[in-house]
Amino acid sequence: ALPISAEIKAELDYCCTSSNAVNVVKAIPKNKEILFLPDMFLGSFVSKMTGRKNMFIWAGECHVHAGITPEDVQKKLDSMSDAEFVVHPECSCTTPMLHDIAAGSYEGRKVEILSTEGMMKHVTKSNANQFVVATETGILYRMRQQNPNKTFVAASDKAECQYMKMITLEKVYDALVNEKNIVTVPKKIADKARLAIDRMLEIS
Repeated sequence: ALPISAEIKAELDYCCTSSNAVNVVKAIPKNKEILFLPDMFLGSFVSKMTGRKNMFIWAGECHVHAGITPEDVQKKLDSMSDAEFVVHPECSCTTPMLHDIAAGSYEGRKVEILSTEGMMKHVTKSNANQFVVATETGILYRMRQQNPNKTFVAASDKAECQYMKMITLEKVYDALVNEKNIVTVPKKIADKARLAIDRMLEIS
């Protein structure tokens, strides 16, 4: 999803990730209204999966996931008749497919809506040998490395995140070992923001 600043996190009651968003929302009393941000596709998915009627969903999106269209998906599925479809809940393609996917199929094809780590675990365990994957294309490298006998195809070859590509091993090394590029958050904001993360961890 879109990055949220520390200042915004400090105003939140809960944080969540794509893998625990449903559980976090379920843990909030049903009579409490929820403003869900920043991702409207994940929010729509969570609302559908929880049956929550008092969720207000912020009109934000991940530009990479939003760029994967149902047309992209259909072309790839048509070209791979035996492929399983694995999709991230932040993809815009989930919205018109939600009813079919929630029922466990998409035109008779096995479909899984999963977080990034959920995808990794699923493709390893699955008996399928071919997968159409709807998320940022960087995950395909890891999938192929861990499952060399299986075939993975991106739902959209354009689904590349320029910001994720800015993160390199060298930069991570410099940050951890040489303490370069230190980010400092004022204590008052950090303490307040930590509450939302701690609440999430208690639920997860």
